[in-house]
Amino acid sequence: MSAIRRKSTVSALALAGVLTLSACSAMVPTNEDGVTGGGDPAAAAPSAGGHVVDEKLAESVPVEVRDAGVIRMAITPSYPPFESTQADGTIVGLDPDLAHAIGGVLGLEIEFVPTSFDAIIPALQAGDVDMAMSSIGDTVEREAVVDFATYYWNGTLVLVDEGNPLGLTPELACDARVGVVRGSLQQNTFLPAHTERCEDAGEAPPTSSAYQDVAQAILALQSNRIDGVMADAPPVLDAETKNDGFEAAGPLLRNPNPGGVAFPKDSALAEPVRGAVDVLIQDGTYGEVLERWGLSDIAVEQSELNGAVE
Repeated sequence: MSAIRRKSTVSALALAGVLTLSACSAMVPTNEDGVTGGGDPAAAAPSAGGHVVDEKLAESVPVEVRDAGVIRMAITPSYPPFESTQADGTIVGLDPDLAHAIGGVLGLEIEFVPTSFDAIIPALQAGDVDMAMSSIGDTVEREAVVDFATYYWNGTLVLVDEGNPLGLTPELACDARVGVVRGSLQQNTFLPAHTERCEDAGEAPPTSSAYQDVAQAILALQSNRIDGVMADAPPVLDAETKNDGFEAAGPLLRNPNPGGVAFPKDSALAEPVRGAVDVLIQDGTYGEVLERWGLSDIAVEQSELNGAVE
C-alpha cells in the first residue's frame, strides 16, 4: 500500500467517523395517511426507468412539469464522484444516478442542463431549470432565495502536496494560497474564518483563488499556482487517489449544514422530490446509489425541506 493510499484510508475513516454521526434527525412531515413521502404500494406501477412510480407523489408534481414529462436539472459535471463527464459526453456520478431514481418515483425523465456552479442559483431564479443537483450546501443565506430537499451531509478537507509541507488544515491555512470553487461554502464561509485565527496567531491570513470547479483548482495546484484546494471531502479524497503526489489534509471539518436538491423559491416541485428521496431511502435504492459511488458515509436518514442550521 502506497503512502498516498494509506493517507486516503485514514481520511476516509475520518469522514466516516464524523459524517455517520451527523445524519439528519429532524422529523419529516407525513402525508394525510401518516405515511412519510409514499403512497399506496398496491396502486404503484413500474416507471419507464425501471423504478416503481409513487402515484400519490406523481400526482402532486406541478401540472406544467407533469405535462412536460421531464424535470430540467442544473448540474456542474466536473465534481467527481458527485458528477463528472465521460469521454462520450455522458454525465455520471451520485447526483445523476439519484436524479434518475427520483424521476422514476415521480414518473418523469431528467434533462441535465450543464451549468457553472456559481450560475446555478441564478438559473433557478430565472426559471431556466426546475431544480439543481450538484453537491449544493443548504444554507440559511441560500434559503432566502431558493428552497432545498436535503439528501446528504458533508465535510471539508484540503488537497495538498504529499507531506503537507505548509501544514495546512481546513481550520488553519495561514500565509497560504488556497483554491476554492467559486460560490462554494469553502469560499464564502470557511476560508474567510481563517483571517481572524491567523491574525491571532501573528501570521498572515490565506489568500484565495476561485475556480469554476475542483478540476481547475487541481490544475492550479499541480502548476504550483496555489498551495492547496479546500473543498468538500468526497472530491478531495477522489483527487487524492487519482493523482500521485497529493494527500487529503484534515482533520475533517464537518459542514454546518446538509446538502440538498435546490429549487426556485416556493416551488411546488420541492415537496414531491423530498418525498421521492424518502421513498428511495426506505426501499434501499438510496443506499445502493451511495455505495456505488463510495459515499455511504454521507447518508441521511430522512430528507427535509430547508434543513439549514446556520
